[in-house]
Amino acid sequence: MNENIINNIVNEEVMEATEIATGAGKGFKIAAGIGLAALGSVIAYKCVVKPIITKIKDKKAQQEIDETINLKEDEFEVIE
Repeated sequence: MNENIINNIVNEEVMEATEIATGAGKGFKIAAGIGLAALGSVIAYKCVVKPIITKIKDKKAQQEIDETINLKEDEFEVIE
């Protein structure tokens, strides 16, 4: 009789430990998913967004330089 009680208690403890371990696995999967999403965002920023921003800034700077050169050419008078 005592063995049955001990077996029941041990079985309940094992089941509780299994439930706790299963819940921790789910949390680990969520944390891993968030980590992978963050890593993907960093890679996308470095490889896609940053070069596009740099290209736009360079193009805008070049347009400002071209406008400055055109203004200086208009200031001078050509004498023949």
